[in-house]
Amino acid sequence: MANKVDAGKILELVGGKDNVSSVTHCATRLRIRIKDENKIDADAIKALSGVMGTQKNVGELQVIIGPAVDDVYQDFIKIGSFKEEKAIDENLDADTKKGFKGIVNTFFEAMTGCISPVVYAFVVLGMFKSFTAILGPSLLNWVPAESDLYILLDGIGNAITYFLPFLLAYSSSQKLGANTTVSIVLAAILMSPAITGVVAAGNPFKVFGIFPMTLIDYSSSFLPIILIVAVQAYVEKFLNKVIPNVLKTVLVPTLTVLVMTVLGLCVLGPIGQWLGNGLATLVMALSEHAGWLEGALVCALYVFMVAFGLGGPVFLATFAVYMQTGVDYLYFPYMAIYGMALVGIDLAYIIKSKKTEEKETGMVALTSQLLGSVSEPTIYGVLFRNKTCLIIEVIACAIAGFYCGLTHAGVVGLTFGLPVVGSFICFSGLTTANMVNGCISVALGFILAAVGTFIFYKGETE
Repeated sequence: MANKVDAGKILELVGGKDNVSSVTHCATRLRIRIKDENKIDADAIKALSGVMGTQKNVGELQVIIGPAVDDVYQDFIKIGSFKEEKAIDENLDADTKKGFKGIVNTFFEAMTGCISPVVYAFVVLGMFKSFTAILGPSLLNWVPAESDLYILLDGIGNAITYFLPFLLAYSSSQKLGANTTVSIVLAAILMSPAITGVVAAGNPFKVFGIFPMTLIDYSSSFLPIILIVAVQAYVEKFLNKVIPNVLKTVLVPTLTVLVMTVLGLCVLGPIGQWLGNGLATLVMALSEHAGWLEGALVCALYVFMVAFGLGGPVFLATFAVYMQTGVDYLYFPYMAIYGMALVGIDLAYIIKSKKTEEKETGMVALTSQLLGSVSEPTIYGVLFRNKTCLIIEVIACAIAGFYCGLTHAGVVGLTFGLPVVGSFICFSGLTTANMVNGCISVALGFILAAVGTFIFYKGETE
């Protein structure tokens, strides 16, 4: 058990109660809104037992603690008599400055915020797809493809991808502030038998007899419904302003569906589908023609993408490909390699560290990575405090990523959340060679990281 962080000492080192506007926390960080940043003693905070690092972000000091952050937060608000606020679920570490860069960061933060909750559904999909791949004809052949069990397992996985617009309608409405029920209704319109029948028949169709509709199959799509819900939120806000309270219950949802049906089927849906297709084409071309180079670079730099919040655009492009093809070669394989490389480093770090405090930091980092796929404790508690460990992680991931890209191993199921085994079975579902090469890549990342850390890390924080 790691030493408990001294919340009172943190409050003292940020300038005391009078220098704090408010405080909240996310999964690993205590987030303190500061009035005067000159009063912060960041070096002293970093030196506190249990603190893995700090980061400043637009008037906010983030103290990186790890999974124990909620306990520290409760102590902090009690000592300072601060108002308790809801924990932050999404990543708010992106640049919030105005201008083009700020707009781009806000866009990708919103997109990933809409998609991230749905990843749990893909964990389920990955598990059932893995069952069918391992037990079915493609590997062990214990369960025939025509058997009821195989059909059921395969059907569960396919249902998740087919009805993805419903899942995204819910998560997007929660993220963007739209009426959730109306958002699900809009997804139902896209997927209704009447619309899908028109698309399948290829017959020209006009919405309300006026507006020409582009014939697109929206099953397994993700960008169209997100764009629709984003605009829906603004339409609802406008209608709530202009419609009298006595009529809002009836008119706001009805008029929203009326307007968004036209915009969704004729404008936003096609735009989202075209953007998704464009991203998919670009990513697949890169993966096909330079897989080994892309693998080495992405995997080696993955730790910095996570640390500095640069993964949004890549994740978005990757998700577009994954939804179209059911497999990804660009990004998800290197998530698996990166995660197991961190496990290797954490294990060796715990063994080699000479101080009890550093061993405890390693235990927190290892537990966070294994049980929650949360890598920040390892990044800030181990890698960024020890350049040797950081260099080893980059080299191990580069070599493993090179092999993965060279053999063109792709991820089928998003099972990364499962401790250890999830990083291996995510490659099941294509061919035996794909699974073997994927497993070799992940094992290579783990072994190189663990052995490298054990040999070159001297046992004391640098």
